[in-house]
Amino acid sequence: MTKLVASAFIANGALAVYLDNQLIMQNSDAVTVELETGQEYIIHWFVKGEVGQTFSITISAPKEAQFQLTRAIPKAKKDLGTFRFSC
Repeated sequence: MTKLVASAFIANGALAVYLDNQLIMQNSDAVTVELETGQEYIIHWFVKGEVGQTFSITISAPKEAQFQLTRAIPKAKKDLGTFRFSC
């Protein structure tokens, strides 16, 4: 087994992070999730808040999934994204 170690931050607004379509974090949070080795995974997120507000998502483990995102919410007041990894 491998561990996914992730954290997210948003000061005001709503941030949801999913692993294979299962909610693993909401708003400002940190999580450790057991992963099966030899599998492919998809992380995706949805953010809603005021224009210009920043949010961040960090995945520090496993090394195959390391990811750092800090972004400002665009004028649509929503943002989303995704990436996939195997471990």
